[in-house]
Amino acid sequence: MYVDAHVHFWNPETLRYPWLAGTALDRAYRPADLAAELGELPGLVMVQADCAPGQARAEVEWVRAAAEAYPRILGMVAYAPLEIGPGADGLIDEYATDPFVVGVRRNIQDEGPGFAATGHFRYGVRALGEAGLTFDACVRHHQLGELLTLARACPGTTIVLDHLGKPPVATGEGRRAWRDALAGLAGLPHVRCKLSGLVTEAAYDTWTPDQVRPYLETALELFGPGRCLFGSDWPVLTLASDYRQWYGMVRALIPPVDRDAVLSGNAREIYGLPPIP
Repeated sequence: MYVDAHVHFWNPETLRYPWLAGTALDRAYRPADLAAELGELPGLVMVQADCAPGQARAEVEWVRAAAEAYPRILGMVAYAPLEIGPGADGLIDEYATDPFVVGVRRNIQDEGPGFAATGHFRYGVRALGEAGLTFDACVRHHQLGELLTLARACPGTTIVLDHLGKPPVATGEGRRAWRDALAGLAGLPHVRCKLSGLVTEAAYDTWTPDQVRPYLETALELFGPGRCLFGSDWPVLTLASDYRQWYGMVRALIPPVDRDAVLSGNAREIYGLPPIP
């Protein structure tokens, strides 16, 4: 049994997801859909799916209700508006007392330069560490330098880099700069890296395992298997691959002696997850 540390569920009939409009993903994706695809669910960490910001609490409750029916949903990385600094304290305090909430993600990937460099944002990330919560960082590769500055300023907060920082898999341009920035993050002991989200950074219809594999190998080399964890990014993954193909590719790259850590143990330690039922 393994842990998928990065899945999303959503239902546009229940909550509002502005980013879904006009995409191929604009429908409900529920735990039942993933269970139908896999047959048996692994342990799951559900990561907030960028519903309307005012619905953050409602999203947690919706996922909590789903976890009652699907107890292999072990916890949730929820949304908080970290950019408002002390204004987010109340929500962070609520999350800190909720054992189902294991971390926070404020998606940065579509924000402008300097968004994560403000004093308010640093305050919010530091507050997460003080509350015993992790920070999931979703950035694009050109934002890794800004994330590195943020991480250096917040040594008390465990930062989990989503999707290897979205490297330029489709073109390969800027790969050296991506690797250098990733090495900088890997040099900080409080930063972790999710092996997730790469196939949707490649050309959806033409990518090959040989195109994606070097990025996974780089992350494993720089962070080591003790600081990497598996994630599928389902259902976004389905735009370019299927679940079993991605899981099989990642698993095959991990030396057998390290598979328990990368595929289960690291996620359970980082997020403080309960046992898989």
